[in-house]
Amino acid sequence: MLLLSPLLLLLLLLTLSPGSHATSRSILIAGSLNVDTFLPIARFPSPGENLTLLPHCEHLVDIPGGKGMNQAISACKLSLSRKAGGANRARSGVAFLGQFGNDAAADILRKSLTDNDVDISLCGTSEHPSGRGYVMLVPETGEVAAVVSGGSNHFGWRHFDVGGDDKKNFWSDERIEEMVASHSLVLLQCEIPNFVNQRLARAAKKRNVPVILDVGGEDRKIDRELLECCDYLVPNETELDRLSSSFADDNIHHDDREQLESIQSQLGEEINLSSVCKAVSTLQKNGANHVLVTLGSRGSILFRKHKKTQIIYQPACTLPSGSSVVDETGAGDCYRAAFAVALLEHCSGDINNVDDETLRKCMNFASAAGALAVTKKGAVPSIPSREEVEKLMKWNIDQENIHSTTVIPRGGMMQSDDNRLDDDFPFMFGSRLNSMKDRRDLLDPSTPMSTPRDFVRRQATIRGLGCVDFNYPQHFMDYWTPEEAKQALDEFDLVAGAVCLRYPSKFARGAMNHPDPEMRREAIEMTKDAARVARILGCNEVVVWSAYDGYDYPFQVNYKEKWNQIVSAFQECCDAYPDIKWSLEYKPTDENTRFFTVPSTGAAMLMVKEINRPNMGLTLDMGHMLMSGENPGQSISMVGDKLFGIQLNDGYTRLAAEDGMMFGSIHPSMALEAIYQLRINNFRGHLYFDTFPQRTDPVKECEYNIKRVKEFWRAVEMMNADEIHRITMEHDALGALELVNEALRQ
Repeated sequence: MLLLSPLLLLLLLLTLSPGSHATSRSILIAGSLNVDTFLPIARFPSPGENLTLLPHCEHLVDIPGGKGMNQAISACKLSLSRKAGGANRARSGVAFLGQFGNDAAADILRKSLTDNDVDISLCGTSEHPSGRGYVMLVPETGEVAAVVSGGSNHFGWRHFDVGGDDKKNFWSDERIEEMVASHSLVLLQCEIPNFVNQRLARAAKKRNVPVILDVGGEDRKIDRELLECCDYLVPNETELDRLSSSFADDNIHHDDREQLESIQSQLGEEINLSSVCKAVSTLQKNGANHVLVTLGSRGSILFRKHKKTQIIYQPACTLPSGSSVVDETGAGDCYRAAFAVALLEHCSGDINNVDDETLRKCMNFASAAGALAVTKKGAVPSIPSREEVEKLMKWNIDQENIHSTTVIPRGGMMQSDDNRLDDDFPFMFGSRLNSMKDRRDLLDPSTPMSTPRDFVRRQATIRGLGCVDFNYPQHFMDYWTPEEAKQALDEFDLVAGAVCLRYPSKFARGAMNHPDPEMRREAIEMTKDAARVARILGCNEVVVWSAYDGYDYPFQVNYKEKWNQIVSAFQECCDAYPDIKWSLEYKPTDENTRFFTVPSTGAAMLMVKEINRPNMGLTLDMGHMLMSGENPGQSISMVGDKLFGIQLNDGYTRLAAEDGMMFGSIHPSMALEAIYQLRINNFRGHLYFDTFPQRTDPVKECEYNIKRVKEFWRAVEMMNADEIHRITMEHDALGALELVNEALRQ
């Protein structure tokens, strides 16, 4: 039996206790600290131009800031030890190394750090004044530009300067190594002299302490030795371009084209991923290790060196509706500090050997922190708490669940095995159920074709069809119950895609817009009942198109009143069924209603914004967009992540005519761009064909539509992202036409 001495037992208990673990896992942050003055202006000045501050806007003076200080306080507020709160709160495990000035501003900075539990015992006091930042802020957009006076941040490091004249106070390599070795991670940035970063990084590498270098700050070259000493280099896109341009371009490219195309589709047109990859490769060729590129609202990308998974992309955290960008100052600092905190919390060993999922968690945590930091004015005042970050992350997970698409079988039970489509196309297909009534002459006379069950049976014979969209209440009423419809879907190996409102003719004077309050209430209750049906069918989407909510003549309705009625109705529906994705399908005109209350994509987006619910979005119909004089690709881009549904068809766009032709048959270039926009905007719904094959075999017509969409999708996949970027940057009309011609020839 092994007996432990009392002293050894005490040491073992101390080692295993949570408190001692939190103390041992500490971060050393070396950097700047400033007092900032915020100057609200209408726009940034042009060279040689003088501007006055915006009237009636508060200008803030002596607000604590500076990259190092922002990161130190962020790390403290975001740490688990800080979350404990009150008397139970442990030391944050964050030490700051910086230089205070010799003025009253230094007292403001000291108090801000100590109030947030930052250890400042390593800081010095300079004979120079404190650093100051002068931040020009455009309140309408939250954009900032700044001029920084370094002060003590720049001139207070004589004791670190190997070639300096302060021999008495000079810090030796051994002293710096001892200081660094007492911490678990070092976070550096470029608002302090380069020789300070070099000595700290060199010492950290010698003592096997990981280093994160934030490239932000002074515009300067970083030499190969410093790059090699840093485990993670963290630039934004502008800093990446600047830094990589100081090295020779060896025309290095990433080999995994499929992965790059997938990430590019999520980033959209604003970010040229190929250029980002090229810049990162240049840095890694010249000594950099892992490079984490932040892209603001587009997320972040981690490029790992010598790892099986070389690229990890993490989308940005979304803020709830109603949140707005107030001030971008310090958001990047908050991201970097949060990443460092998460990395230490999730990694018990070498941070260079971390699995992909852990790194995604770290990037997601950092993204949430950075997103919250833009919602308040001032760098330090805007730093969120750990609780706020975790709450936002949970909200994003909830939204992901709302928007997620059920994985479904492809094709119906009625298809033969030879006809099943087993490709890896990313969307499921649905088609207008009522179209199954067309061309009954193609069926055996004994085949019943009068009930929704009959229509579903016929749709199940369509190769590649996976889901059914039901009209409510049209496809239920006395025909069958939702439970019976669900049984039929299971029998035919199909699933429900959505439930679509079709208000009966008794609402001819309006549904949500009816002048009679009791009729409006009945329409709203019917709409909510559709959500109950959707739950039974196993889908999470209700599409609302009203043939009657509008007017025919000027002066017939009160426009604002009708608008507000629809807004209020949707808010009630969204709140009653938060697990359901509600989408409005607009239409400009119809024989039932010449002017709809919501007649365009722009108007529909304004309404979605006013409804202000996370589970409220739009369903866009190609024919309706064409009738409105819109380019469908532009409308899809404008709607972005609020696009819950898409209905594919085509038409000749004659006045008030909804032709419901086969997809891409009339406007192939617009159809191609629509598919491209769905791809780059990361559309997550299913593809629904809203066509009218009165004189065509509806089964074969749907199969043609499915084949045509896949052809467009393959054409989009083959498009050159760099060429698209060049065309859009130059507004090259001929280049755009040649691009389309080439894509359609393939």
